[in-house]
Amino acid sequence: MKTPAIFLLTFLLFTGILTAQDHINITGTIFDKKTGKPIPFAHVGIPEKGIGTTTGYDGHFNFKVPKYYEQSTMTVSYIGYKTFRFPVDQIKEEMVIKLEVADNKLTEIIVMGPSQVENIIRQAVKNIPKNYPTHPTKSLGFYRESRTDEKLNHTYMAEGVLNIYKNSYRSSKEGYVSLVQGRRINLKNPLDTIIRSGFTSGHMAAHRFDIVQNREDFLQELYFPVYKYWIEGMTTYNGKSVYIIGFDKDSEAEPYVKKKRGLFGFGKNRHENGDDHNLLNIGRRKIKYSARMKGRVFIEQVSYAIIKTEFEIRKEGLRKINDYPLYAGNWDGNSYTVNYRKVGDKWYFSDAVREGKYSSGGMYSNEIKITEINPEKAAPLPYLDRIGRGSAFTRMTGTYNPDFWKNYNTTPFSLDLANSIQQVENAQKAQEVFDNKYMLSLQAKRDSIKEAARLAKIETELEHGKISEVDFQEMISEQRPSRKRKRDYDRFKFMFGSGVHLISTQQNNLSIDLLSGENSPISITNLTDDIGLRNFEITSYWNLDLFFKRNLFARIGSGWDYGNSIYKEKNIGVGAELNLSKQRPFYLKTIVQYSNLKYARKLGVAASDFGKFKLNGEKFKGNSFNLYYGNRTHNLKLSGELSIELDPGREFYVRASYCLPFDQRADIWIKERKQVFRKKEQIAVEDNHIEVFKNDAPFIDIIIPDPSWSISVGLLFK
Repeated sequence: MKTPAIFLLTFLLFTGILTAQDHINITGTIFDKKTGKPIPFAHVGIPEKGIGTTTGYDGHFNFKVPKYYEQSTMTVSYIGYKTFRFPVDQIKEEMVIKLEVADNKLTEIIVMGPSQVENIIRQAVKNIPKNYPTHPTKSLGFYRESRTDEKLNHTYMAEGVLNIYKNSYRSSKEGYVSLVQGRRINLKNPLDTIIRSGFTSGHMAAHRFDIVQNREDFLQELYFPVYKYWIEGMTTYNGKSVYIIGFDKDSEAEPYVKKKRGLFGFGKNRHENGDDHNLLNIGRRKIKYSARMKGRVFIEQVSYAIIKTEFEIRKEGLRKINDYPLYAGNWDGNSYTVNYRKVGDKWYFSDAVREGKYSSGGMYSNEIKITEINPEKAAPLPYLDRIGRGSAFTRMTGTYNPDFWKNYNTTPFSLDLANSIQQVENAQKAQEVFDNKYMLSLQAKRDSIKEAARLAKIETELEHGKISEVDFQEMISEQRPSRKRKRDYDRFKFMFGSGVHLISTQQNNLSIDLLSGENSPISITNLTDDIGLRNFEITSYWNLDLFFKRNLFARIGSGWDYGNSIYKEKNIGVGAELNLSKQRPFYLKTIVQYSNLKYARKLGVAASDFGKFKLNGEKFKGNSFNLYYGNRTHNLKLSGELSIELDPGREFYVRASYCLPFDQRADIWIKERKQVFRKKEQIAVEDNHIEVFKNDAPFIDIIIPDPSWSISVGLLFK
């Protein structure tokens, strides 16, 4: 098994030095000079230019250097070893580099008490603005994710080159990512190009695993009471002393709850990752502080820069199934290694590896390596290029072509991933799976198998008399139907918003008499009171849009009010949208709907000693009622809407609607009071059980203006 693996890695990394038109390809292997063992995850690069790569598990590396950097010096660095340097223009063949362990004089053990160690963490956090970028930057990164089943056989692998926009380390806002190019392979069944087990948000690894920018809890002073810190030892990096600080849960400390001011207590505070928030606690919220991680952090002695962390989530910490940015879901384990590297006088996120163990068995890993850093202040990535947080990386990647990675630096396969590509002996074939021509041949084979199965089924139906000979001839002459591609306009959009309906009702003094009986009606209750002057109603709406064409949709919705009145609207109709922008989508929408609106104003509270009675078949037994006077109207509703996309899943909209009634009726609403199950009923004013008077004259007027306007704002989710 070892020989094919070595052959595969040699094939993948390409032995020797290849010089292309615009870059120099440097390959080699890095060993420990004393032990002869390969050194994985060593950084190979040109620090002052911000470019580099990482060695694989076996110490191999493949470093592509732009030809205009050939006068630079390549460096190889790893914590605890002396930095190796060599001029690029003098590299003529594959390199064998043996790193020496750093001088012990720089790594004398320092004895410190717990409070002194905490002060180191405290100083490291304080120095973040000094040690890390204070303005947004862009970088180029290589990302890879893979998954195994319960037998630890890899089921898929996806990888790609990403453009990464990172915010200042003074900001807690997550940055953006766009895809340069990517590829994927179904390792469980290379004949199938579909991967059904891809994860969302993996491509955000450069943001998710940046523990310095996210201020994970072991770096927060609020968590010091539940953690214990100690000096594990000292080491060196690039000739400077580095503290190795271990951290774990303090077994003698109990989690504590602290109240924090804020309007609402739901959601996650990015810099206070407590695992127990109240869902709703207006004014103050409670945060439970407990130690959820254990590991070690490497801090440079002089500058207090955090240059590396190795940690895992404790078992009790995994009970919190949604701990974005680190993870989400049910896991048996999650471990992380995160590195930073220096460019100029600032430290930048360099690389990270996360390995998660499923509760059902199997492993998931995603790794990110920053291969090029631009330290200059950067503008955000173009909006349309950004990949949404909730997108699955496997759905964006494509297949392989001969010059797939071009001049981009990547990271080598791990040995277990290489072995799992069809158990090593099929690894070369797996590489062919990425080839376009081979993919077409596999598709042809798969199509022919399915076509044969279709014909066999038709022949069986003919033999059993289920189809005639004529039908048989027609069916076998048909082309195999191709799978219909899902239209990109088959989608739903849900929106929720609030606004005002400009309904102006005049002041009216009304008398309402509610009657019972047919031949000799008896008064159940009566009320004389005023309907006050009001110019508008505060309302809320929800709408659901179903797109049946690219820019055409059907809409259903409903509206209600928050005042002491009755306001119930239901609507249905069609609309069209037009994107007015070539960058961030900005939509103009027009909608035509049928609207059924029930609107009534409260007249007052009426008392009754009549006892039980029926109205429209509904039994009432209370002795106190709210009486409302209003209208039921059928309207033609014309709406204009402007919306701008906030992110790929949300839009902010402003809507104006014009309601033109074409059928109206005056109604009375009666609602029981002081009952557990309160009955309510709507009755037309012209019903013989109702008498309404104004100034001793019958009153059946409409109180909703004809026509009316409404304005609303809200969010749209898609």
